[in-house]
Amino acid sequence: MRDEKIMTSICDSAPSKWRLPLALLLIAGITVAVYWTVLHNGFIDFDDEDYVTLNMVVRQGITLKGFIWSFTSFHAANWHPLTWLSHMLDVELFGLNPMGHHATSLLLHTVNAALLCALLYRLTGYLGRSVVVALLFAVHPLHVESVAWVAERKDVLSTLFWFLTIWAYGWYTRCPSLKRYLSVVLLFVLGLMAKQMLVTLPIVMLLLDYWPLSRLFAGQTESQAKHGSSTRLLIEKVPFFLISAAAALITIRAQESGGAVAHGDGQSLLLSAGNAFISYGTYIRNMLWPTDLALFYPFEPSAVTVVKVAASMIILALLTGLTATQWKKRPYLLFGWSWYLVTLLPVIGFIRVGGQALADRYTYIPLIGLFVMIVWGVAETASSWSKGIPTAAGIATVVLVVLSLLTVSQIRYWQNSYDLFSHALAVVDRNWLAHNNMGILLSQHNRNDEALLHFQESVRLNPNGVEGFRNLGNSLQMAGRSAEAVEAYRQALRINPGDVEAHMRLGYAYLLGGNSESAYQEYLQLQHLDEARAHALLDSIRSFGKR
Repeated sequence: MRDEKIMTSICDSAPSKWRLPLALLLIAGITVAVYWTVLHNGFIDFDDEDYVTLNMVVRQGITLKGFIWSFTSFHAANWHPLTWLSHMLDVELFGLNPMGHHATSLLLHTVNAALLCALLYRLTGYLGRSVVVALLFAVHPLHVESVAWVAERKDVLSTLFWFLTIWAYGWYTRCPSLKRYLSVVLLFVLGLMAKQMLVTLPIVMLLLDYWPLSRLFAGQTESQAKHGSSTRLLIEKVPFFLISAAAALITIRAQESGGAVAHGDGQSLLLSAGNAFISYGTYIRNMLWPTDLALFYPFEPSAVTVVKVAASMIILALLTGLTATQWKKRPYLLFGWSWYLVTLLPVIGFIRVGGQALADRYTYIPLIGLFVMIVWGVAETASSWSKGIPTAAGIATVVLVVLSLLTVSQIRYWQNSYDLFSHALAVVDRNWLAHNNMGILLSQHNRNDEALLHFQESVRLNPNGVEGFRNLGNSLQMAGRSAEAVEAYRQALRINPGDVEAHMRLGYAYLLGGNSESAYQEYLQLQHLDEARAHALLDSIRSFGKR
């Protein structure tokens, strides 16, 4: 095979049949070494409760009830039954010991890196280049969030099926048959059941038909003609597109059921689109200079300026045009760039979900395209120099060492909630969510005076945040400032009149202030929203009445 020999001397001197196994062992060893400290991290007080620690279904381990629930629930505004089952299996094996849960995520990430190398080598024949791409994937700091955050198990699990689907697709293309085709469909469906990030995979299959499989432009050569026409290749993907459409509809319904989809007028939609174009460039910048990474980057309408959007669109258009001009001579450029643009589409924010502008975890799959562009481009350039390959190998080694050190440092911020939120506040301005989460953490440790300051800053930065005002009300109530607490709960209900928790808290605040009539009015409001919670409030009203 064509090997650029960007490998260690032991791999180069080994018999050819051992090169791939040794390369995979090298990748696995480096990945585990870099991420080893994640095994000593705990759970995070953000989403880990919903997914594991406070999820009473998951905490029971593998049960029939849990199996049914995983397929029928939109819990946490998502539908990903395989992800739920993986968490249940972890609880069955390790209980609530975070080390076991982190070990599973690390194992999946390690397997993913090794699979990526084997897949690229199988498709292209370049072992050295495949190893470098896989190592970039394995140790890049932007991927820490997907591995170190237990609640992001869906990233590493769905990517496993992403790679397995492509592997099966390559197997199918070598000798098309119904059995092989159905294996691709099955793995694709399983991947969607871990996370709907795979909805763009049918387009990626077409990209693979272009390069490196050379199936898309059939008839150019006798060899390509044997694979069939381009029309047949498009028809071949129709079932996958239909499955993706169904998965997308399920995802939208799940997100809407959890109130995660940001609805708005035409102006807000334009802001979201503008932020999406800017984010494409921001992810590239963070790939090249991965510093000041944080759990949350708040969406700031004021940051979406005409100049930034126009500049981002021009740069994207220029890069697209440049790679398109090389579609014959350097097909890997158009392939890698298209991979990046397409795979980011579900999470880039044209339909904004949540309050973030972007997120590190969204790059887990998309950056592979950029890695392919860079590694293949550098290798091709280096091969034309007399000492180009050794020089490229040295540069790759230095880059990988630097990225590994940055990743080790980034993992430390994930060792506990306090360090994680403190770091987010230190590196990202106006981080209202980090303020809110830090406030919750401090209040849990009886540091209410400090928590109150964080809640006040959170609602100042995000005046439309229902949860922020609820938490502010709780903190004010703990401080004995009942009148201010009532006003905070009222503000939460002005933002969302249907917020059950705010009605409950407001009712209790009225009771504590001796206003049972107003508390009863909150009970009447709750009756239409949550009968069980309404009766709980009514029982409290009666209890206070007896006193």
